[in-house]
Amino acid sequence: MQQDRVQVGVSSACFFPTETIHAVQKLAAWNIPNIEVFFNSPRELKEDYVQKLAQICKQAGTRVASVHPFTSGSESLYFFSEYPGRFEDGLEIYRNYFRAAQILGAQLLVFHGDSPYSKMPLEKGFEQIKQMDLLAQREYGVSIAYENVVRCRGKDPEYFVKLKEYYPQMKFVLDIKQAIRSGQDPMEYVRFLGSSIVHVHISDSDEIKDCLPVGSGQMKLEELLKALKERGFCGTVLQELYRESYEKEEEVLLGYRNLEQLISTL
Repeated sequence: MQQDRVQVGVSSACFFPTETIHAVQKLAAWNIPNIEVFFNSPRELKEDYVQKLAQICKQAGTRVASVHPFTSGSESLYFFSEYPGRFEDGLEIYRNYFRAAQILGAQLLVFHGDSPYSKMPLEKGFEQIKQMDLLAQREYGVSIAYENVVRCRGKDPEYFVKLKEYYPQMKFVLDIKQAIRSGQDPMEYVRFLGSSIVHVHISDSDEIKDCLPVGSGQMKLEELLKALKERGFCGTVLQELYRESYEKEEEVLLGYRNLEQLISTL
């Protein structure tokens, strides 16, 4: 169920390579209200591990908005291959993520998708995505949210427009740093996709670094967030950083508080 107002939070990916459970514990201790759980190994998808994550979040009152597979780089092989059987095998692998999301109460799985070098016709690829999404929704109550990523076919907003035309129910993740790395204006995704964007990975940037804690760069993030809200966005905006984006972990918390302040002024 979509929230009636914009939510804010932090991704556990900010602390990689800290083990996922310890990253989630840290966010829970900080009283972060919404998080994304980035899984980093197969053992973390075992039910007892996921249940531990769920218990940590429940005790802290932390909502898991989304999950992110560590196998994103293999999605082009599983879901956009002409090789017989790989799509079905990929679905079996991703059922583990769908089940983990279900246990955690997350309604989105972040998806990187196809390679820019893919030879699969667009419509066939779009149909594969549609079938994957329908299965996830029907059996687990989870939706696929396709993210723009520089090394993937979805780095171009026009690709997403074509996917949306084929499958209007498709949901999207806007990643600010990935848009910059793709040479795209993040605002273009907002213009093209509007309310189909349901999730945001936000970060700041300056002339030297393209990924910084919110408030420590020069981006006009308030304008972007206002544009999203004007187009009906009421999903979750999560600060997602790389470990080299900051020196001290306190910078992640300060970035979250800056983001919270930005959202409160909209």
